[in-house]
Amino acid sequence: MNRATKRQSSSLLLMVWMLALVLVLTACGSNSNGGNANTGNAAQAAAAASAGPSPASETQASATPETQTAAAFPVTIKHMKGEYTLNEKPKVIAALDVKFIDQLIALGEKPAGSVVAGAKGATFPEYLGELGDVQVLGTRDEPNLEAIVALKPDLILMTDFQEEAYESVSKIAPTIVLDFYEDWRDTLATIGKITGKQAEAVAVQQAYEDKIVGLREQLAAKLGDDTVALIRPRPEGIRVHGPEHRTGSILYEDLGLNAPEFVKAITEDTSVEISMETVADIGADRYFLLSDDLFAKDAAELANSPVWKSMDAVKNNRAYDVNATLWIAYYGPIAINIIVDQAAEALLGAQ
Repeated sequence: MNRATKRQSSSLLLMVWMLALVLVLTACGSNSNGGNANTGNAAQAAAAASAGPSPASETQASATPETQTAAAFPVTIKHMKGEYTLNEKPKVIAALDVKFIDQLIALGEKPAGSVVAGAKGATFPEYLGELGDVQVLGTRDEPNLEAIVALKPDLILMTDFQEEAYESVSKIAPTIVLDFYEDWRDTLATIGKITGKQAEAVAVQQAYEDKIVGLREQLAAKLGDDTVALIRPRPEGIRVHGPEHRTGSILYEDLGLNAPEFVKAITEDTSVEISMETVADIGADRYFLLSDDLFAKDAAELANSPVWKSMDAVKNNRAYDVNATLWIAYYGPIAINIIVDQAAEALLGAQ
């Protein structure tokens, strides 16, 4: 082999050796990063920790309920009289329906003043607990305008039930008017926006939805095909509440109870009234009998009637007395949870 050939061979061997070395080093580098990615991430995390908290984490750590609430504003509320934009959380709220107290308390808030349900002299519902310095602003039927003015509210909540008072009330302070019959979940969502507590409103609703899922299963297993009716004795007759009634929807939709054919036929209104003599025509296997102080005499008259006593549901102790005011008048999440609990306790503990 001549000298030139030897030089070419040496050069070729050198190039092959260098190429092999590069490949080995590249492979080693790939294994150290990809083959032990956790080590790399841990090193990055350690470096980040030694460098101190990031601006984003400091911001999250310093966020308080007050700053989180403030961040929810401005917010625009759509209601039955148009729209109203809140630039900050209202400090003095006047509530012209008791259900608004329920809704506010469920979110950890309280109105500064509220009407009561019932006649003059009525008080706030016991189930709401101690309300402290919440001022009485008259009744739902007759709001006390002078008391509302004296409260100096920065926001008034009312329903179309007080439509006749709207013109006067809306001159006192910004007024949001909600549908008296709207689903409590929709009202809760609106109250959540007004108070800057949308997340809490979602949590309250979800807790209820989780509860009724379990109760529906238990009730279906216990009752089978048994039907349930909701009735309320009144001077003008026996009021039978249908599936579209707000309490009826709790029983038949939320809890999945079966309605008798008589109740299913109530479609043009939320209830019908029948005579005491025809109450057996309802044909339910079980009854919730609504009564309160206002109609206690009428409930007693039904309970003592031969027609009522002769019904199989009554003879088999499948008629349950419940408070009409609680079951009919309030419609906030706290009251509705109580209705669900009472209905389930009566039905699951019954024969």
